[in-house]
Amino acid sequence: MDALTERFEVQLPGHTLQLLRSEAERRGVPVAELIREAIDLLLAQDRQVRVHAAEALFQVEAPVRDWPEMKREIEDARLQAGSL
Repeated sequence: MDALTERFEVQLPGHTLQLLRSEAERRGVPVAELIREAIDLLLAQDRQVRVHAAEALFQVEAPVRDWPEMKREIEDARLQAGSL
């Protein structure tokens, strides 16, 4: 674990804090540790979603041309969509 060098304050509804305290007590850890774990989990899940999206894009077998030609096609399609 990285050294804990930064401090952050957050305000929570009372019932949320009580749930956190209960869960921290059940696990035998401080509330702050539970919150750090939750943040790490959220960030890891977000990264995983982006990785899966990128992997799905790599699976698409779309034709690939040189960039100037593709750019022109994109711009033409955008102009046509704008005129509808």
